[in-house]
Amino acid sequence: MASESEQALKAATTAPVAVSAPLRNRRVFPPPGIGSKAVAYLVVWVISFVSLFPIYWMIENSLRTSAAADSGVSLLPETLQWSNYATMWNYFSYGMHVFLINSFLVAGLVTLGTVISSALIAYGFARFRFIGRQLFFGVIISTMMIPYAVMMIPQYAMFINFFHWGGGGVLFGYQNLFQFLPQIVPAFFGSPIFIFLLRQFIRGIPIDLDEAAKVDGAGPLRIFWKIILPELRPALAAVAVLTFIGKWNDFLGPLIYLQDQHNWTVELALNGFVGRFGTVNLNLQMAASCISIAPIALIYFVASRQIIQGVTLSGVKG
Repeated sequence: MASESEQALKAATTAPVAVSAPLRNRRVFPPPGIGSKAVAYLVVWVISFVSLFPIYWMIENSLRTSAAADSGVSLLPETLQWSNYATMWNYFSYGMHVFLINSFLVAGLVTLGTVISSALIAYGFARFRFIGRQLFFGVIISTMMIPYAVMMIPQYAMFINFFHWGGGGVLFGYQNLFQFLPQIVPAFFGSPIFIFLLRQFIRGIPIDLDEAAKVDGAGPLRIFWKIILPELRPALAAVAVLTFIGKWNDFLGPLIYLQDQHNWTVELALNGFVGRFGTVNLNLQMAASCISIAPIALIYFVASRQIIQGVTLSGVKG
């Protein structure tokens, strides 16, 4: 006869295990089959084709003759017109390289100012405790709901009538350099959406690292430089790339302030092509468009992983 301990052990091992209600009600989905994968791939291919076809059409028309581009004749290898790019490059009084330099100058300085100011402001809201902190942060975030069209006229009046940035300034052959200031200076006061993104990222960094640095005698700026910034690299890369692309594609801001043709950005040069040609000479207009999107396309393909990583990590850690 088995002992009482052996009987108790046997009863415990053979007893049914109690399963909680959520586990009993949880549905177990089978692994995806070949049919579902094929449908998913088909949807991806269709979306990719719809998204990339305009780029293909633009490149194709940039290599056509003027008559072929206007009539829609299919492109043949013997009809390639690489001279379209040379014609377009020297069409204005200033070469296309001048407009590219202007775009790189404006977009680069705006990116630099946005990254520095947004990171510092986000660090202050994430790590410091002061009266009205939540109120100030709410006010900054609420400014995202104000359309640019509402602020356009007051900003123009302030920059032109109060600061007198409508003209003046000469350097390296550039005239009216002050026209660039309304485009660049506001970036050094932060961007609300990027302040929010970086604040969420910083809040995910353990505050114990800050406390340990304080014990070693580090101040707030040293903590920011040695601890916060290295952890912020993915988010800062996302902010930098998105800001650069956004400013490169900006049309309305430069249109308002950059009146001197020598100060035009690429977007204003493209608008000059459209205003001059209208619906004719599409080959030259498409050649100009190809050149204008080449830098930002290269930047995006190089830094796309950083964009996704920065936005994803900021959302998860916050």
